[in-house]
Amino acid sequence: MDLLIREGTLVDGTGRAKRPADVVLQDGLIRSIESPGSVNPADAREVIDATGMFVTPGFVDPHTHYDGQATWDDRLAPSSDHGITTAVIGNCGVGFAPVRPGSEDFLIALMEGVEDIPGAALAEGIDWRWESFAEYLDVLESKPRTIELAAQVPHGAIRAYVLGRSGNVNRPATPQEIDEMAALTKAAVEAGAVAFSTNRIALHVSTNGEAVPGTFADKAEILALVRATQAGGSNLLQVVPDGLMGENPDGFRAEIALYRELSLETGCTVAFTLAQNNVQIDLWEEILQTMERANGEGAKLVGMAANRPGGMLMSWNSFNIFMDRPSYLEIAELPIEERLERLRDPRLRERILSESVQSPLLRNGHMIVMQSLDATYIVDKDPTFEPEPSESLGRLIERSGEPPEKVIYDTMCEIGSGFLHVYMGNYAEGDLGAVERMMRHESTFVGAADGGAHVTVLCDAGYPTFMLQHWVRDRTRGERFSLEEAVRMLTQEPADIYGFADRGVVEPGRRADLNIIDLDRIRMHLPRVENDLPTGAPRLLQGADGYVATLVGGQVTFREGRETGARPGGLIRGSSRS
Repeated sequence: MDLLIREGTLVDGTGRAKRPADVVLQDGLIRSIESPGSVNPADAREVIDATGMFVTPGFVDPHTHYDGQATWDDRLAPSSDHGITTAVIGNCGVGFAPVRPGSEDFLIALMEGVEDIPGAALAEGIDWRWESFAEYLDVLESKPRTIELAAQVPHGAIRAYVLGRSGNVNRPATPQEIDEMAALTKAAVEAGAVAFSTNRIALHVSTNGEAVPGTFADKAEILALVRATQAGGSNLLQVVPDGLMGENPDGFRAEIALYRELSLETGCTVAFTLAQNNVQIDLWEEILQTMERANGEGAKLVGMAANRPGGMLMSWNSFNIFMDRPSYLEIAELPIEERLERLRDPRLRERILSESVQSPLLRNGHMIVMQSLDATYIVDKDPTFEPEPSESLGRLIERSGEPPEKVIYDTMCEIGSGFLHVYMGNYAEGDLGAVERMMRHESTFVGAADGGAHVTVLCDAGYPTFMLQHWVRDRTRGERFSLEEAVRMLTQEPADIYGFADRGVVEPGRRADLNIIDLDRIRMHLPRVENDLPTGAPRLLQGADGYVATLVGGQVTFREGRETGARPGGLIRGSSRS
């Protein structure tokens, strides 16, 4: 045998009760599961003593945006730092294939505008060695990495490829153009795409102001592309729905009605993002009830829910509402300690506070922050994952009687390199009760972490660690999940939705993608800013303690949070091609 994990407690991903077990690995697969102590360690080339530890499947993240980064980066942090061994890219209808030579900048502007990934970093980092989606998959497959990737074919790129020549990629498509998009979609899925993804949020626009191609596509177009996806060998449609932010509740209702029709007419599964917003705080419950009725009729609708508040991290080293004001820009390049010293100067503070936001993009962020002060919390030292509303910045502003911007500014100066976490969603009632109810619903699965996206604004890719630390071990403001439930949500459920039959459960014959976890030591680190993207662009990263080892294909990729140098991760191709 190649490797023996002995004397651990197995949590196999199915939700069944944990049990003591030895796990035997051979040729990248799980060879057998034996009773503790029944396997001779001398027969193994390597032995990992898991006494007192939990052995779980590797975590499957269904919603990331490493589409460009995966072509130059073999580590894929922060996802790989949190036990994730499989990640799905190509979400939200945006991606980089297919692409016509000369139109690469359009797809970069789209990704930058929708997912906040610096366009200059993408332009420098991506070596465009493809045109078709099949060629893109070949490029992904040629680069070993710490984790496995699966790619969805994005509506935005498909539509831009076909309609981009007209100069209006969001006009109604002709029947001939729909046929051409369908042929490209079928070919992409035959080549190995695991699903088709589309974006329906009008607020999601490129840096040029162009909505994601396909945002306004009618039912006939989407129906044709779903059928093309099925003809290629997949049965899954991934959607970000209109109205998700609460700006258009009737739009969200119409979206669910559309998904019901698509699913009933084709038999496809429709996976869409579901969250509590701060405007229509009960809308998510209505949507779940509508899903229940649709599924009772035979539809297959599943909602993807985050397991934590949805929000932005604000600091002097990343996104903040003062970052484009002229007086701030004068000192923006100074080292943080020197910058903080200058920022604490009352004269500079007065100048910055007297100025207004300059850019339209930041103006939107400023509006969100100012509307979310009652759900904004300090993240410093030992953060609370489910803070009391009395601890919010809004309450501090009320008590101080000072102007909100001044309190924000002064608080950021006090915490130095710490963060303010602006909860834009999933915390409208001052706790995670809504999130818990979403997670427990039979028609939902956990995801929506956006690993690789919004790189200076959020860092939610550590959601598996949040699940273990908060939901399983430490929560005090409500019910906890059992470890068995939590692991199932992180493994088998997303694997089943995406048809990954070779992973997600620890059983003989499955891939040896595993985590060995010391639950007592599980702890999320504070976020940090690293300037390690191409061009030296910054991004937020976040590590964790408690992952004794992570294995991909039977090889140890991380030990105690340190990478081993092993790069066994590759590309998962859909069921029609191995």
